[in-house]
Formats: sequence, C-alpha cells, structure tokens
Amino acid sequence: MKSKNDGFAIVAVLIVILIGVMIYMVDFSAMFGHIDKNRAYEERPWFEEQRLVSKENLPVKQTGKGGKTLILNQKVLAGPVQRKDENRGEIEIIVEPNGLAKGHWQCEYDYEQGKIHYTITANFEGNIDPTKNFTNPEGTNKKLLYFITKGKYKQIKTDEKRVQWPTEAPVYVVGWIDKDYSAKGKIFLMSNEDKESHGNAEYDWKTK
Repeated sequence: MKSKNDGFAIVAVLIVILIGVMIYMVDFSAMFGHIDKNRAYEERPWFEEQRLVSKENLPVKQTGKGGKTLILNQKVLAGPVQRKDENRGEIEIIVEPNGLAKGHWQCEYDYEQGKIHYTITANFEGNIDPTKNFTNPEGTNKKLLYFITKGKYKQIKTDEKRVQWPTEAPVYVVGWIDKDYSAKGKIFLMSNEDKESHGNAEYDWKTK
C-alpha cells in the first residue's frame, strides 16, 4: 500500500514540475499583447539614460526620416509650467543644431494657505534623440522630435516660523518638438535618495 502511495506522490511531483516548465516557456507577450517599449518608458526618463549623449559624441545625427522635425538653427523653447492646473513658473530650453539641449526652470509658490513657501530652481542638459517615436493610444507620430535632459534642482521650503529646509536632487526634463517648433513635455523632480527611481513630483510644460 505504501509503495502505491509513493508512486502517486512521484507522479504528482512530476505533474507539478511539468506545469512549471510549461509556464516558464509561455510567451508572455502573446498572452498580454504587444508591449510598445516607447510607450512603456515614455514618461520614465530615469530608465532611459542610455539616450543621453556626452558632448564628445555630438552632433546627433538628424536625417528627417519619416518627416521627423529637424533642428537646423538654434531654437528657444519657452513657456509656462503647471502642476494639476496650478502655475509653477516658467521654463526655457535652448536646442542647438548639433543636438545639444539645455535649459533653466524657476518657480515660487505658497502652500497651506500661505503658511509654507517654496522656491525651486533647476538647470539641466541633454540632447535630442530622433530614434524615439511618440506613441499614445491614438497611434504613432513619427514627426515629433524627442529630447531628454538631466540636471539638478534646488528647493527651499520656508515654514511659517521662517525656518528654511533646503533640498538638492536630480531633475529630468523631457519633451516633444513639433514641425512648427511648438513643444510640450514633462519635468520630474526626483527624491534625494540613493536610488533616483524612488519617488518623483511630475510637472507639465508647453511653449506659448
């Protein structure tokens, strides 16, 4: 009787192992549909730092393939910044014909009925990347030109007792430039933890 039970136990273990192997071999992309990598990381620039180019590797190659926006002369992108429909200062980004992109953002605002005051300044630098295409649920727009930048922001929080709390941490500024050189994008203020992917505040910007 014991031998028979042992046999059933062995068969059960083999079935479990077989099921595990089958699950491992399943093509998950077939189960859940095609995963568009451009969309997956569209607003996660800290996962796309490979797109940042050192100055030694400039200029960035521009071909205009597919009608992609070209930067043939220096362009200045300037406009308001908002977070949840609240004004958060002005941003200015300069894009050079060699692909270099750099800029500055500054804002001041009150919080909790004026009891807390914030001042934020940020400087950042990066480059255009014509290899990335804009994709959203409505489709793909290959004409928009992407750029990615990284830098540092400084924030000073002043409480009602006029005690100041300074913070300095990474900032990412990304955006898409259209054929008429209008543009819009995102600002991400990261935490000052060791891992930059730990928390962020997200802002929207667009040219006037």
